[in-house]
Amino acid sequence: MLAGLLGAAQAWADPDTPLQLQRTDFHADLAPHVRYLIDGEHALSAEQALDLVSTDRFKQIETTIVDFGFTKARFWLWAEVENASDEAGTWKLLLSNPLSDALAVYVVPETGDGFGAPVEILSHTLDEPFAARELAYRNHVATFRLGAHERAGLLIAYASKAATQQILSVESPDYFFAQVDQEDMHNFLVLGLLLGMTLVSVIYLTALRSRAALYYGVYICAAALYLFQTDGYGFQFLWPKSPAWNSMAVIPIGALWAASGLQFARSFVDAPNNHPTLNTLFLGGLVASGLMFASSFWLFEASWFKFIALALAVYCTSLYVAAGVAAVRRGQAGGRFFLAGALIVVAPILVGLVSYALPGQFSQDMIGHGARYALGLEGTAFALAIFANLLGIRRERDEAMRREIVETKEKLAAVEALQEARQKHARAVQLAERRRDQLATTAHDIQQPLASLRMALRQMETLAGLDRDKIAGSLSYLDQLIDRNLKDTRPSTVDDGHGEMDDPHASFAAATQDKPAAEDFPVSVVLGNVARMFEAEAHEKGLGFRMVPSSLHVTADPIGLMRIVSNLVSNAVKYTDQGRILLGCRREQDRVRIEIRDTGPGMTQEEAGRLLKPYQKGETGGTGLGLAVVSRLAREQGFSFDVTSTPGRGSVFTVSVPRSGTQNAAT
Repeated sequence: MLAGLLGAAQAWADPDTPLQLQRTDFHADLAPHVRYLIDGEHALSAEQALDLVSTDRFKQIETTIVDFGFTKARFWLWAEVENASDEAGTWKLLLSNPLSDALAVYVVPETGDGFGAPVEILSHTLDEPFAARELAYRNHVATFRLGAHERAGLLIAYASKAATQQILSVESPDYFFAQVDQEDMHNFLVLGLLLGMTLVSVIYLTALRSRAALYYGVYICAAALYLFQTDGYGFQFLWPKSPAWNSMAVIPIGALWAASGLQFARSFVDAPNNHPTLNTLFLGGLVASGLMFASSFWLFEASWFKFIALALAVYCTSLYVAAGVAAVRRGQAGGRFFLAGALIVVAPILVGLVSYALPGQFSQDMIGHGARYALGLEGTAFALAIFANLLGIRRERDEAMRREIVETKEKLAAVEALQEARQKHARAVQLAERRRDQLATTAHDIQQPLASLRMALRQMETLAGLDRDKIAGSLSYLDQLIDRNLKDTRPSTVDDGHGEMDDPHASFAAATQDKPAAEDFPVSVVLGNVARMFEAEAHEKGLGFRMVPSSLHVTADPIGLMRIVSNLVSNAVKYTDQGRILLGCRREQDRVRIEIRDTGPGMTQEEAGRLLKPYQKGETGGTGLGLAVVSRLAREQGFSFDVTSTPGRGSVFTVSVPRSGTQNAAT
């Protein structure tokens, strides 16, 4: 009742009236001052959205909470604030949706004729780890500063595949940090007490041979994990480097929670033996939960999928209550406790479902607090139900205990044998994939000197001396390349890690590639050989080809560096239809930067990033290995590799190689 009255009072606020800010001990809900715009295609920039603020495209929030239900659209929120004090101050804008996929906050200072340019104070994308946040806090926080009596606008853009409810508040720093400490202490205290109580109950009840106690423990832990994730703590403490998983983890964790609850209820009432019809419904719920868990990784973004998840939650909670009723009617010991626990858990789940069905009517933070206390009461009731049930069947469990010990040992042995077989299979697959990639890159590299040989053979009558040098260089490069890869794939006897030797033929796939030793040599050796390999082909296409001589020395693997440079020059010749190609190097402190410039079709940075992955072909064709081979070789050699390209104007490929230590000392 009180929350509803407060929400109604907030709804009366004029969204065009600035929120008056105080410098200390200040907290205010921003929602009553918010207007919003729906950007369904994610097409608007901050400047474009700001231009629409004064139009009817920005609408007043119709509910007491900023919440738009399940949707893929991006939302632009606008609210005006004003420093009501006589001194400059700093405030925290708190955005309590820890599952936002993309979020940006701008401060728009007021000018004499309106508002100025937006200044970004917070930016968050789906691929950012938790460490990228300004503050190590479960929710997003943006900091802004206003001068005395200064007025500004807050422009917020966000989207979420999970839920769009956004609790917005503005707080002074002293209030914010005090509230964070109090909030974390409260949340962790409740969860800690719940898990501690659950652990004691599970250990004690399991010692009495209650299988239901194990499912009970999994169920409570899954429920706690669900609350931990929806509160934002999962991203902060469990998977801070996995933002993509964090954005969609709610549904698979919820499916795990539902499945563990179903299995606990099914085990408590012994549905297979005592309630066949109810058991069929339980099995159907378990299958549906499993399908929900598996398919959530692909269907999470679909709005209809989320409503199916809500329907599954209703189905599962109904079965909890049905199991409790069945236990009471059958006179099962502990049945009344179980029914009480089922009714307790139904209440917050139903409120949560209503909040999703009626966006903006219920605060998820309040639902989360209620769920914690309900979970504690429910856990106590379920623990008492299990204990009471055990008192009536303890004698029968003794015999089951002896049988279970034998079964557990057999299962453990089978699992260990299966795990060992899987490890061997995975190792063989991994090494086979490595050899496949090695053969693919070797074949790709051999194409280049072969092309040079074919070109030289066509011109031997007129340029016999020069062609002999080209042929000799190409053959030498081929010999070294093939010799290295044959040595890398030579069968050897490898210890399998268990004191036994693998079969030589099997270990052929497990041969690893040793990193070649680096040498000090003139960089012109590589540049000259590559130039001789490709200049004839370039001239035949009508391209200008120039190699700038250099006296610099480098420390690197010559063959590895030649593979990198020849791959890049080969690509430049292949995809440049007119203009020229320049091959040269520059000195940069203790490194030598080798550059290949062309006037080819160029590419976008997105396309360049994609082509660095194996078997990704561009619009001009190819094998999809060139840039991937270069990137991998550069990484293995410790070189820096960079691509700068402009569509329609050409590309610059740069490889940064350590300068020779001898030469550094001399200079």
